[in-house]
Amino acid sequence: MARSPAGIEHLELENLSDGQLRELIQHARDTLSERITRRLDEFRLMAREAGFEISVTKIGEGEGRRGRRRRSSNGGADTGDHRAQVAPKYRNPDNHSETWSGRGRKPKWVEDKMAGGKSLDDLLISHGREREKAEPVEA
Repeated sequence: MARSPAGIEHLELENLSDGQLRELIQHARDTLSERITRRLDEFRLMAREAGFEISVTKIGEGEGRRGRRRRSSNGGADTGDHRAQVAPKYRNPDNHSETWSGRGRKPKWVEDKMAGGKSLDDLLISHGREREKAEPVEA
């Protein structure tokens, strides 16, 4: 067990009521908070004298400049994924609902097609051909 700091050995905590213990704990927290505030003020003053500015926030409260993120396009609902959507670059010729952006690990259908002799160029989405199919040209 840790040794008690000098000066508090005489306290008989077992003899204190629950309310007295809570009051003692709150007094200790208040004292620590005041000491920390004084020290932070000293650090801010020293930093200002050296040409710096210090800002401190409690852990879990507020976001500093480094923690700010852009709001998502879904009305501010935070899904946790802040990456931009990437347009698909490859499409499965047998199942047009299966696409791949070309980033990350190859999907199983891409690996299967390549094992069957196709190249990635064969799976490319040709945006020009897609438009021609969607919009027939009148003569």
